[in-house]
Amino acid sequence: MKIFIDPGHGGNDNGAAYGDRYDYLEEDDHNLAVGIMLQYELMLAGHRVMMSRTSDIDVNLRSRAIMANVWGADVFVSIHADAWHKQTTSGISTHIHPACSPQALRLGECVHASLAERLAERVNRGLKRSDFYVLRKTTMPAILVECEFISNPDSRRFLREPENQQALAQIIRYGISRYASMRGAGL
Repeated sequence: MKIFIDPGHGGNDNGAAYGDRYDYLEEDDHNLAVGIMLQYELMLAGHRVMMSRTSDIDVNLRSRAIMANVWGADVFVSIHADAWHKQTTSGISTHIHPACSPQALRLGECVHASLAERLAERVNRGLKRSDFYVLRKTTMPAILVECEFISNPDSRRFLREPENQQALAQIIRYGISRYASMRGAGL
């Protein structure tokens, strides 16, 4: 499959940023790290991959959707970290567009089930329907994964660890592979 990976934010848009000098983390850096690891995992599995960005640069939302559409991606995956004013909020969620296709719903279900199964110790915030620009403007099945809450100190420590970033990439790849095998079987 042709898979488009979108590490959210970048450049002057850091996304959420929390912590002090000992555990400071900017969302765009986390998203890029997981995105690059996911690219590697997917290429090892034989997929063709394109990224919206491979460094800390600005790429507007419109350009992200256009790149994926013009390339003719089979799947669009946007990587993010959530944030909330209440620091105890935690968990992982996967977002699909409210008017998504059955294939996008299946992709979201496959990836989120993989995250929920393999990260059972994390709070499962579920599969959500959200009207995010990149989900609305892409023409292929599209999901946006919120890997955890960067605003929660415990979750931020989880997000900062390279082995957890690698695990997230592997788990998302596993969910995409699950979707690809169902897609190939015509399910």
